[in-house]
Amino acid sequence: MQKFARFRETGNMQAGYQRMTIDAAAGDIKKLISAGRLADAAQAAYQAAVTGRADGETLGLGAAAAYQAAADDLALELFSRLDARRPLDAGQWAMMGHAADRLGVSRVAVPAYRRSLDLAPDSPPVHYNLGSLQLRRHQWTEAIRHLTAACEAMPDWQPAWENLAQAKLGTEHYETVIPFLADCMRRFPDNPLFALQHAQALMQSGDHAGAEGAFRALTQRVPDDAGVWAGLAAAVIQEGRKDEAADIIAQAAAKGAKSADLDEMAATLKLDAGDIAAARAGYETVLSAEPGHRLARVNLIDALVQAGDHARALKVCDDRLAAVPGDPEMLAYRAIVMTDMGQAAEAEAFLPPNLIMGHRPLAPEGFASLADFNKTMVRHILGHPSLVPSPPSHATVAGRHTGSLVCDPWGPMTQFKDMIAEAARAYRRRHRNSTHPVFTRWSDEYSLTLWAVEMNAGGHQMPHIHPSGFLSGVYYPQLPVQVTDPGDTNGFIEFFQAPQQFALRHPPRLQLFPPEEGVMYLFPSAYFHRTIPFTGDGTRISVAFDLVAL
Repeated sequence: MQKFARFRETGNMQAGYQRMTIDAAAGDIKKLISAGRLADAAQAAYQAAVTGRADGETLGLGAAAAYQAAADDLALELFSRLDARRPLDAGQWAMMGHAADRLGVSRVAVPAYRRSLDLAPDSPPVHYNLGSLQLRRHQWTEAIRHLTAACEAMPDWQPAWENLAQAKLGTEHYETVIPFLADCMRRFPDNPLFALQHAQALMQSGDHAGAEGAFRALTQRVPDDAGVWAGLAAAVIQEGRKDEAADIIAQAAAKGAKSADLDEMAATLKLDAGDIAAARAGYETVLSAEPGHRLARVNLIDALVQAGDHARALKVCDDRLAAVPGDPEMLAYRAIVMTDMGQAAEAEAFLPPNLIMGHRPLAPEGFASLADFNKTMVRHILGHPSLVPSPPSHATVAGRHTGSLVCDPWGPMTQFKDMIAEAARAYRRRHRNSTHPVFTRWSDEYSLTLWAVEMNAGGHQMPHIHPSGFLSGVYYPQLPVQVTDPGDTNGFIEFFQAPQQFALRHPPRLQLFPPEEGVMYLFPSAYFHRTIPFTGDGTRISVAFDLVAL
């Protein structure tokens, strides 16, 4: 273990030098701990372990010392060695879980936390740590369960309530999220975070008037909070009041509330007003101060394409791709720039259509046929408590949209999650020899986001990508008869159409695929796609998903 090579240089603690007894090793470690020398104690325990002089007491003392010294790699090593000697207690499993959590090794952290809870099921800190880890992994049901346990055990522990609120927001089940946040506001009236989350939930649910009122109240309460002013500006922009949004940004600056987000919004208002040069300068300023600002980069490319500065637009894409290989947005926007330059064939080669895969899964266990499964899925979707008219911030037009389907109530999504996993494996096998940049982000450890869209006549989705994922897909459990007509493209899924704000000088090479009940299409998350509106009776239901690398 190269990382611990320095242990061999510690005084008389040399590999192969075994005159000290096991009791003496434990005693020396206790002295180091008493002197506050936790890192040295951990190193001494490791050296005793590799020279055969460590008993359970020595390993336990050293592991705890390593954990407290934040020497997490060493803590995991010593806890693992201790577990081979004797069962760990609840506290030791908890420390092992937290050490792995701090290292980002969730495959060790999650089972360690669970072993701790098996022994001490009412431990609020362990419930909090495990719930927070699952929150970061977008595992909403488990996060909510453990964070709820932490909140119930310690009703005044505000960080637990804050993370629980964030987990509930992640579900996008606003019919329950908004009342929950209102209760948090009453429970903790001095904590403005819950009021901010409440305003954000109102905004995301489509209640722009309610969100505007909530954000305005917050500007009085926390006038120097730039995020609050940005939320208020976004609310009035959604209502089409862009001049008022510019005034709000100016008010924020006067109150000392400044942020890259506000500067980006100001630049975008200039771009929408046709002042391309000012918008470009604004985006460049934001990126100089905050190079990772996603919207500033994307909108800068938009401004550069509008100005005809393709060379600079390509450089923005390529610089980001050099720093973050496989960035879905930059791959997508680079293809748009190439198309606008009249290089449609090169753009098609850059994002090739053969990375779009159709797949028909088998019926899951417990269902007589895929048609039976589809009927169960449709009932689940149409009865889902989160199914609401799609807010303007979504790509869906004239349709209804669920929140997350990978949380309670699960219903048939338990089986569908496994169907997606198998389809993803089939996709990777098919392209196992590909060196395309989209595969640089591929991960076998991922979180799954999953939602459904219901559309009737005229409903459609505008061109969009899924920038958080590496692989995306759509499945069709129910389609109107006319949508399945191969001679009519109404209701088809179309790839590579640019968003409306790009008035391209040259058309892209489009790819159209017919939807079919029981079929899913998988494609890189960098591929722009949309649905073509259909006419006539019937309901088109699709289930979309992203695999997001962990």
